[in-house]
Amino acid sequence: MPPVLLDASFLIDLEREIESGRPGPAMRWLRANRSLFDRPLLVSCVSAAEFLEGFDDPQREGMAFITRYVAQTIGFKHAVKCAAIQRRANKEGRRFGENDAWQLAFAECAGATIVARDRSAFLHLGDRYEQFAAA
Repeated sequence: MPPVLLDASFLIDLEREIESGRPGPAMRWLRANRSLFDRPLLVSCVSAAEFLEGFDDPQREGMAFITRYVAQTIGFKHAVKCAAIQRRANKEGRRFGENDAWQLAFAECAGATIVARDRSAFLHLGDRYEQFAAA
């Protein structure tokens, strides 16, 4: 199975569900997929930044949570892919938000699916998008 890139929307909901003690859609998705050892759970630096901005002390409060997943750093190949994605989208009369374009580039470079809440942001991936909760 392909790896999974966890979008910030998933990480934020999962952290809230854990903190509240009330499992919801993110926890259900994780429980259904966590046992798939051949399916790494990736977190891009874009998802990490969006997730960590919600904490007063990200080092103490947020880092322990996201370091459970395989960190993905940004590189030149991602920039080239991101530019190609935006160029293609512009030709089709649309443009992705910057963070969404970077997420798409990460997913394409890793051959990964994206788990998120907003299908419209990731239409480009087609069947490599998994919605964990209703938008």
